[in-house]
Amino acid sequence: MKHWLRSMVVILILAAVTWGQSPQSLHDLRSRTDLTEELKGLKSLPKVHYSWPLPNDLLDGASDGLLQEFVRITRAVSIAGEWVTSKQIDTAVRMCKAVNANASGIRAGLAINYSPWHREFGKDLPPMDIGPSHHAELARFRMRMELIKQWLLEANATHGSNVAVSAVLLDTERFVARRSDKTWNEAITAKYDAIHVIAEELFPGVRIEWYGRGIQESSDPEGWSAFPWNTFENKSTTYSCSMYRVPEIGAMRETFRRTYDQARSDNVFEVTPWVALASGYRRQVEKFHEWDDNWDYDLIYSWMLGAELNEPWYGDRPDRFAPWKAAKVVVFYPAPFNPKSPAWGKHFVAYVRGATGVKSLPN
Repeated sequence: MKHWLRSMVVILILAAVTWGQSPQSLHDLRSRTDLTEELKGLKSLPKVHYSWPLPNDLLDGASDGLLQEFVRITRAVSIAGEWVTSKQIDTAVRMCKAVNANASGIRAGLAINYSPWHREFGKDLPPMDIGPSHHAELARFRMRMELIKQWLLEANATHGSNVAVSAVLLDTERFVARRSDKTWNEAITAKYDAIHVIAEELFPGVRIEWYGRGIQESSDPEGWSAFPWNTFENKSTTYSCSMYRVPEIGAMRETFRRTYDQARSDNVFEVTPWVALASGYRRQVEKFHEWDDNWDYDLIYSWMLGAELNEPWYGDRPDRFAPWKAAKVVVFYPAPFNPKSPAWGKHFVAYVRGATGVKSLPN
């Protein structure tokens, strides 16, 4: 009986350990080798695809084969400006060099993700405040950008390469614009412009993208509204919109179309879509929608969005689809290979197949 009890305890402990592990993490560990092999059979995307920062383990060199194939397909390594290390910059440069050595056309580069005004600036302060935490926020951003620039120079020297920062992707979601408060909105614009100027100064000619500078479907009485975090007066050469309900392809087209119309009224002709694969905003009974990290919708919709965003045939028919030619680059959010989104890999494969004319879905 005691032996049986000991055996049952061991079984229960093992079961508890297994149940305590995230099934997404287990899926991720099993699938990386298979996913790497599947990516090897795919062509590179016609447009550069940036993303939310790649997982630390990839940038630390845990899966070089997977990272290299991802960089070959997307032509970008996206890093967290707040936290990236010199080792991760070195890995990114090494991957980009390997891809660029065997590719023609668009060169692979780095994208720096950063969430300004989230780090040092007082959480309860209004945007008009230009006190100590205001200056600390700008100093921190400059310091991190200068550090990344120095690490990039060192990595290029080590590897005999010339990999560059090709984009700086800036989050907003810190201040909320007020329609009838000019002073408030001008202060937000000044805050964003101060960050923009530093990025431009340290990385001349770099693409600078602001998240949420566009139109979204919402619970507003009219059904659509501008993202609340932007005044649309800050420095920028692009607008952006969220493709966060990929299965609702009609809604995604209209989101892009309305954002493009808004951009044109501001004499801007680029709209950058932020695309959620295997995740996104799902409709709800009690509220408008709710974010779901693990949304394994039908693969055809990832395939369709990949095709429409990348294949010129769709962009040539803006009235039927959307003015997709205005999308010069794309950004993936959430982060690729996010263990919270276990179906991300197969949706990425479906997206790339659609984008490159492969008329079949992954198994």
